[in-house]
Amino acid sequence: MNYPPIRNGMDYLLSVVDHLDHEEEPGERDLKYAVLHLQAATEVLLKALLVSLDWTQVFSKPEEADQSAYQRGDFNSCKIDDAIKRLRQRGVEISPEEKGNITNLAQQRNRLQHFGLTAAALAIESRAAQVLDFLIAFVDDHLRPGVQGADQQHLDREMLRVREALPRIRSYSATVMKRIAPDQAGREWYTLRCPDCGKWALLAEGGETRCLFCETDWYVEVFPLVYAVGVLGHSQRDYRKTPGGPAEQCPECDAYALIGEAYVAARPEEAVQYCLGCSTVFEGLEPCMRCAQLFQPPEDHFAICNDCLGSLG
Repeated sequence: MNYPPIRNGMDYLLSVVDHLDHEEEPGERDLKYAVLHLQAATEVLLKALLVSLDWTQVFSKPEEADQSAYQRGDFNSCKIDDAIKRLRQRGVEISPEEKGNITNLAQQRNRLQHFGLTAAALAIESRAAQVLDFLIAFVDDHLRPGVQGADQQHLDREMLRVREALPRIRSYSATVMKRIAPDQAGREWYTLRCPDCGKWALLAEGGETRCLFCETDWYVEVFPLVYAVGVLGHSQRDYRKTPGGPAEQCPECDAYALIGEAYVAARPEEAVQYCLGCSTVFEGLEPCMRCAQLFQPPEDHFAICNDCLGSLG
């Protein structure tokens, strides 16, 4: 058996296509193996590029890299988040949105592998299509230039199969997005990307957070962390020492439901501060230098809120 890294990753990728490319919506078993094999393909292909740039970086602790252990495959490799970080440090562009899709996929895989997974089929299929999009560009831009001869021809044949299937995999998602468009009209300032399916279809309005695409909803109390991980690509480890996770207190309604970095459909490229409790969009809020409460500072004095200014006399 001969499965070097790129060929191994592509084999997983073709398995994903086989499980998702159906005339009807994929069944539970197809979605299960699509998640498992897509996460495996992503991890193998990212690490294949990392190895080509510096083989020591695929070790969980590069300073302890040992070539004989590497050649035997007897070592602890880095986590996928670390692989992305190390690739970025070497000039490989992976956007926060792409990292968020990969992180979400890894979470689905872990839940499925160890505990079982209950999730909307549309959310899983949509995320899979987005990661497939990323991997097609990743292989073309970064892996293919380093492959030559017969290996390159083999890679091109396999990639052709993936490209041909991707529009069919996307087609059902497009139908659903067209169906829900009337419900989204005029609500662009309340619409965020969904952490589960990745679509611009989540209505955060009136204290509720519900995705019109995959029909997933969340409690306001947990959504900021879900959003930070599933959309922004942050790690849950970033918030272990932060009480309440990434949510902050809203200066309008006082609820601890303010997302400090959010993107709404009305302005998808520019971050705003968004309160899930009162559906208010803010820009430029800063913490008070004395009490740390967020407020809108005037341009003519230091970042001290009115309450603290009053107490100073």
